[in-house]
Amino acid sequence: MRKYLILTLLAGGLILFWTGCASQPVSEEKAPEPKAEKTETAEPEMEKVTEDVQLVAKRSSYYSDGVLASYRVYTYADEGTEKREEVMYNSDDEVEERVEYTYENGNLIESRTYNGDGELQRVHQYDYNQAGLLIEDKLLNPKGELQTRQVFEYNQNGKKTKWSVYNSEGTLLSYSIYKYENGLNTRIENYSAAGDLLDYFVIEYNQNGKPVKRTWYNGSDEVEESRSFEYEDGALVKETVYRANGSVKRHIVYTNNSYGNPVEVVYMDAGEDILEQVAYEYINRTRVYYQPVE
Repeated sequence: MRKYLILTLLAGGLILFWTGCASQPVSEEKAPEPKAEKTETAEPEMEKVTEDVQLVAKRSSYYSDGVLASYRVYTYADEGTEKREEVMYNSDDEVEERVEYTYENGNLIESRTYNGDGELQRVHQYDYNQAGLLIEDKLLNPKGELQTRQVFEYNQNGKKTKWSVYNSEGTLLSYSIYKYENGLNTRIENYSAAGDLLDYFVIEYNQNGKPVKRTWYNGSDEVEESRSFEYEDGALVKETVYRANGSVKRHIVYTNNSYGNPVEVVYMDAGEDILEQVAYEYINRTRVYYQPVE
């Protein structure tokens, strides 16, 4: 289960690749120091940035023979990029799952997942720090009872440094540490609640800051699996997954549109026989945000 959680976090994505921040421990009490004279600190000048983006409108999954297996449809707010609903259908156009999303001040604060019969299955509640970074993800059952709690911590540059998972009693289950070089996440270490190293990932990048290799090691520094990444015009076009002995396990091939977003992803075995195909459709939207003037 632990390795499944970690691998899920890393894909998505690629999700992506990642986010969150927790409160600092309270220091020992000591005598108050003389108050320094207050000085006015000028707020940084901000500039408005507007950019065209693509949002996934539909994701269709096909079997190796090209027969439709299932598909997901995504809906968004009338303007902007906030996702409102995600519905999964089977090949007979029957609803298998539906997820509703709720936002507040531009941040996703809750997602509610229902089965095909409309019965609530689980709820995620999210909390953020003042910088808008995710610091907590609580999983609740249909009765509203806490199941697990994930806590995220960040460095001063807004990079995630730690991810901790707790059970409903508040007991630490496991945690991950994120390390950086030149602003790039080069290593992820996964630990048990007792602080024992379970496994870790080492990530290598090209000169453009894109990952070209990710190697998974166990706690004894032995390679479990690795994968390489290939790009064309800055867009990912192929992943190759290798076994511990270096032999090819599978290929993932991407066909991208002019935005660099995948319109087709093909999963193949080592002999390049198709295992699954995924197709994406998009809608174009405008994203607006603010950044400090350089």
